[in-house]
Amino acid sequence: MYGIVVDDEYILVGSANCNQRSMDGGRDSEIAVGAYQPQHTITNRGPRPQGQVHGFRMSLWYEHTGTMDASFLRPESLQCVRKVQNMSKDLWTWYSGERVVDLPAHLLYYPINVLLSGDVTNLDNCKVFPDTNAPILGKRSGELPSVLTV
Repeated sequence: MYGIVVDDEYILVGSANCNQRSMDGGRDSEIAVGAYQPQHTITNRGPRPQGQVHGFRMSLWYEHTGTMDASFLRPESLQCVRKVQNMSKDLWTWYSGERVVDLPAHLLYYPINVLLSGDVTNLDNCKVFPDTNAPILGKRSGELPSVLTV
């Protein structure tokens, strides 16, 4: 399943399974729907759109963060970016802690550092996800070029 909301004007939601069943055209199908509300579009003089596409985006923020914050009205703002980063780091701390807790949201900080050189390292010596013991960095693929895998 994928989705995109563009400027609170346009939404595209659909399925995109890249597997043999979907790609051969004979056994499985994919579908997508796009929608917009002409009366809720951006103008140079008017306010930002506040139609149902906007409402859907705001409900996604609530679903994934467990809260409604005024910064979500302007997701491109530095204030919003910092708010989401801080929330996701707090949730990662709870998720990776010793005590098992029900997380209040679905958003986690991915525990990696991307260095200026482009190298990817583990964050805080955390090498595996605590609930599955799966490696955070994974392993290099023998099939794909190393530039595409970590």
